[in-house]
Amino acid sequence: MKNVAMGIVIKEDQVLLVNRRLPPKLWSPPGGFADDDELPEQTVQREVWEETGIRCKVLKKIHEFVSYQAQISVYVCEYISGELRCSFESIDVDWFPLDNLPDPISPDSSIFQKAFAVLK
Repeated sequence: MKNVAMGIVIKEDQVLLVNRRLPPKLWSPPGGFADDDELPEQTVQREVWEETGIRCKVLKKIHEFVSYQAQISVYVCEYISGELRCSFESIDVDWFPLDNLPDPISPDSSIFQKAFAVLK
């Protein structure tokens, strides 16, 4: 099973999401497969940057789940800097308020609520 790490990046009262070009075609936090010599937190920082142009600080692991034969770790992150840009992996990238998340989305909206609670 492959290891995946994703980061729920929060800026003020909004969360950073990417609309994935490849399956599963849905909205999700930026993330991806860990390189062999990489810590999950490093994976999150690299993937957030590559997929969105945003720099973030990884704060805490808040969730784990299995999907598409991958072990996925979810981290809450704080926005540091950067301007949004799409990568070849996505068709859109944007900031969303917690009470207006797009559909379909993964992980479940309760995980996003948990991420916001960590920062409060």
